[in-house]
Amino acid sequence: MSKAFGRRVIFTLENKEIKYPDLDLEFEVNFNTDSDGNVGHVRFFNISNKTIDLLKKDTNFTLRAGYKDDVGLLLPGVISHTQTSWDTTDKITEIVVGDNTSDWLNTTVNQTWRAGIRARDVAVDLIDMLPFGIGEINLANNIDYPKGKTFSGTVKTALEEIAKDAATKLHVGRSKIYLRPEEVGTREIVNLNKRTGLIASPQKIDEDGEEGYKVQSLLNYRIWADSIIRIDSKTISGLFRVKKGLHKLSSSDFITEMEVVKA
Repeated sequence: MSKAFGRRVIFTLENKEIKYPDLDLEFEVNFNTDSDGNVGHVRFFNISNKTIDLLKKDTNFTLRAGYKDDVGLLLPGVISHTQTSWDTTDKITEIVVGDNTSDWLNTTVNQTWRAGIRARDVAVDLIDMLPFGIGEINLANNIDYPKGKTFSGTVKTALEEIAKDAATKLHVGRSKIYLRPEEVGTREIVNLNKRTGLIASPQKIDEDGEEGYKVQSLLNYRIWADSIIRIDSKTISGLFRVKKGLHKLSSSDFITEMEVVKA
């Protein structure tokens, strides 16, 4: 596997750190602005049985990546599945990971809120039922419920209904929940050009009638769903918002791929 100068990855769980390039590993971590949560895969090559035993289902971890001294968080999450197999001489342990996926999909609520309660207040109460922090609550339309509001089902479904009522998008990222107007992104701006890691020229795409671009850069942990990117290239320039993407380490790549729209 390629060990290009300066690449660093640190996978931490309990009191154990697995570091690349000291040990070989690969990963793909997806991110998006929908409400289904983010899922990824991490593969470890030829780690000890003792370390494999630590990679149990429902174990919390953090995955950080970057270059030299600039290493940042890609995903704090939970292991949902582990499998070890052999490929000729390599023992490969693959884990499926996500943003506390089980809690996000399965935590339930059975509660009634008072008449006149506002959507934001209900959303805060719902998020408090989950093992997530609040990334941002900025409802496009913070409606009130004159007859009160009752939910009996999953918290995820309840939050999706709140988002629909408030004309707002809902997504989970890095163990935080975000409710924002469709066109709004993260306030911090990431500069992307040839000097800062832009690879090739962005490619124009049309998805669901919305014009956007596919962009590829050297891996950049600062880029996530709803990030605002200032792109300077031969084909496009200006501010763009990330709709979805992928952080990836493989034998040949250490990259971030994303789809962006005008911010």
